[in-house]
Amino acid sequence: MSKVSGLSILEAIVSTVIVGIGFIAILQMTNFSIQSIDNSGDRTKANFLTEMVVEDVLGSRDSFWGVSSDDENISYDSQGRATYNDNNFTDENGHLITFVERLNENSWNSDAAANCTGNNAQPASNVYNDQEVDALQNKEDKWNSIISQNRFLKCTSPSEDKRLQVFDICRWDSCTFSSANVTDEPMHIGRIEMRLNNGKKRKYIYFQADYRLKTDLPGVQTPMGNQGGGS
Repeated sequence: MSKVSGLSILEAIVSTVIVGIGFIAILQMTNFSIQSIDNSGDRTKANFLTEMVVEDVLGSRDSFWGVSSDDENISYDSQGRATYNDNNFTDENGHLITFVERLNENSWNSDAAANCTGNNAQPASNVYNDQEVDALQNKEDKWNSIISQNRFLKCTSPSEDKRLQVFDICRWDSCTFSSANVTDEPMHIGRIEMRLNNGKKRKYIYFQADYRLKTDLPGVQTPMGNQGGGS
């Protein structure tokens, strides 16, 4: 009668260890895949929210800060600039401050250090229920509700800040950047910064927020080709 040989205890242990190592590797790969999909989803949402902010700025760049565009007290000077009888909403020349000019003076940020909770916030009420007088306040309320309160993007660290800044470029020293090549009115360049993944992943987008050609006569715009490039 022949003997039927089987596995020794040592062989069984070695086989179990090899199989266990394989399962651990598979679990690690699965966890890495889930994290990659989650991070990719956040980057896609960040792209969408960035485009939303850019469209908000470009769509309302000619509106006025603190004053409704339908206010009957708004008047226009010989250069076509809007004036108002309340100095709280005008610059030193008496002109109404536009949406973009206000952002140039006061940048917007999500204040992640105060609002980061580690999880998505609970669904909030309609952001359009309470309307302010001017477009800028309405847009900032929307950005605060959607971005600052983490309704779509998870915030795991106070370093995951989101901010919007507007810089002006002109030939005078009063602007953020001075360039002799700009011969028209100041050019405004917007920059949106999104920080994700504990601040390690950063997304920037630059866009032309506002640009007005210099006018020599009321209602007449000087052709750009005669202005030395204007940019």
